[in-house]
Amino acid sequence: MSNLIRTDLPKKRKRGESRVFRLKTFGETGHPAELNQLSFRDNLGKLLEFGHFESSGLMGSWSFQLEVHRHPNPLYVLLFVVEEPIEASLNLRCNHCQYVGWGNHMICNKKYHFVIPSKETMAAFLKLEGGICASPEKESLSHLVELQGHVLHGFFHSNGFGHLLSINGIESGSDLTGHQVMELWDRLCSGLKARKIGLNDASHKKGMELRLLHGVAKGEPWFGRWGYRFGSGTYGVTQKIYEKALESVRNVPLCLLNHHLTSLNRETPILLSRYQTLSTEPLITLSDLFMFMLHLHSRLPRDNYMNNSRNQIISIDSTNCRWSQKRIQMAIKVVIESLKRVECRWISRQEVRDAARNYIGDTGLLDFVLKSLGNQVVGNYLVRRSLNPVKKVLEYCLEDISNLLPSSNHELTTLQNQYQMGKTTTTTNGHNKITRGQVMKDMVYFYRHILMDYKGMLGPIGILNQIGMASRAILDAKYFIKEYHYIRDTSMKTIQLDGGGKLGIFCTIAWKSHHHNNDIKMPPQECIVVNKNATMSEVYSEAERVFREIYWELRDVVVDNQREMAPRVDEMALNGNKGLVLDGNVGVMMNIEVMKYYDDEDSKKKEKRIECECGAKEEDGERMVCCDICEVWQHTRCVGVQHNEEVPRIFLCQSCDQHLIPLSFLP
Repeated sequence: MSNLIRTDLPKKRKRGESRVFRLKTFGETGHPAELNQLSFRDNLGKLLEFGHFESSGLMGSWSFQLEVHRHPNPLYVLLFVVEEPIEASLNLRCNHCQYVGWGNHMICNKKYHFVIPSKETMAAFLKLEGGICASPEKESLSHLVELQGHVLHGFFHSNGFGHLLSINGIESGSDLTGHQVMELWDRLCSGLKARKIGLNDASHKKGMELRLLHGVAKGEPWFGRWGYRFGSGTYGVTQKIYEKALESVRNVPLCLLNHHLTSLNRETPILLSRYQTLSTEPLITLSDLFMFMLHLHSRLPRDNYMNNSRNQIISIDSTNCRWSQKRIQMAIKVVIESLKRVECRWISRQEVRDAARNYIGDTGLLDFVLKSLGNQVVGNYLVRRSLNPVKKVLEYCLEDISNLLPSSNHELTTLQNQYQMGKTTTTTNGHNKITRGQVMKDMVYFYRHILMDYKGMLGPIGILNQIGMASRAILDAKYFIKEYHYIRDTSMKTIQLDGGGKLGIFCTIAWKSHHHNNDIKMPPQECIVVNKNATMSEVYSEAERVFREIYWELRDVVVDNQREMAPRVDEMALNGNKGLVLDGNVGVMMNIEVMKYYDDEDSKKKEKRIECECGAKEEDGERMVCCDICEVWQHTRCVGVQHNEEVPRIFLCQSCDQHLIPLSFLP
């Protein structure tokens, strides 16, 4: 097992034969286990029965050998499952729960880490454990979960809530794509009946933050494809702010952007023109542009191209219009000459049309050509078209770009080769091919110069000033959540199991009397499986066992079962599918009395007082600094400490600093 990615399989392992499972279906029902139990903990137990037991002791571990493909060469990866009891945890409270908004959840007794190590993390683990030649079968895998850079690392609390910590695809040296790894994780969560999964979205590609790129293009992060939605933000960003920021950036009109970029940057409008020409549909907003580029990049095969034809002879498909190519070419030439005569000034569409009518009497042809020439390259010129934000009319301008073109072709040119579902229309010229890599390069350029470098390019120019603020808000929304399996239907509280011999009872708990820690949220419902003829005393005993097993703070929980009720479950009143009726309420609500409540060390410490200028009241994982006088915590970014600067050894907040100013004049 010292090699993480294998091209061959051993016939037998030291402790028995190892089974191989297909990566593509692993985690589905029946692959390998029938994950049809009602609770996360029962499904997890079923899955681990098929794993190869690696180590025992304080932290048990299992491994699964997954087949990626057989041809042309066999490829396998190893998935480890490591059980981490609370006694082995560095911190009782889960920081990931705190940041995603679950800080008031009860502490669970165990975590279950699912890890596919990378070659680097596996090598680092083996080195930590005593050398490259050591056998992982004889080692504890406790150090493995502490390493960073795994292909996959996620963990579940024993109550079914969990966190996805890392996903690394091909760009990080993995033989698995990010989509393959994410599909595996999603199947595991669904099959095990996890409740909710949270993640800190730090996904990036070529230096681009994917939550911003995909947010602008699709209105959701990259993980949104698998159902992850906004959970919580940093720096005071709420869901309302996040959604408003997305809407603001996505709807920025390209015509307005192009109008202001004309005098500030010459390359960006040319690139915009290129992709507007490649698209069969009009690109109206920033969302349309990035969406089209992502789609184009995914459709283009590797090491292939599609023609840009910036300098190709104009060829407008005559099947789409009633004029011949010869008449279209003549009309284009007239329009270009009309624009030349105004010496590259912006003039209205009506002025261009009136000037061209002196030579072309067919107004329908002129309208068709003016519509087709918007933001197109013709010969050595770029025909710009933009909506005047003041007059609300279309304007045209001709820009000489001969010094930017690699070709010396002076014929009238434009782009009409259509992009459609990954297929390209090539010309016999064969020049100016656009590659998949070029699309990515242009996408990075737009990302940096429109979404990120907005101040240098645009400055405080009306609506475009929103791009920077909105992009920052989108990037500050980092925590996303997916709800997988959560009991919402209160009408289904009892389910017959095993042909009617057993009952699955969904129940939760409530404090019998006022409890000193009211901030702790009561746990969600759990499924208690008992015999159909079990007594209520047995039901309560099973509930005690289950909640003690799951939650560290309920290790000595005692259920109050002194109330008068029917002695057996099957003697309780059944109201069709309404479930078990108790005191007029659907289902079972168990009152518990805690004889001893375990407070963790963190709760005994003085809680941080967080009052930041951004509105944050709780820790969100970002760097903070504490005022040495009032002991109020604030984000370093919000108080002007740059990311690459060290936190000051002595820091005073603005309020305390202002109060100290008068004291400086005292003798």
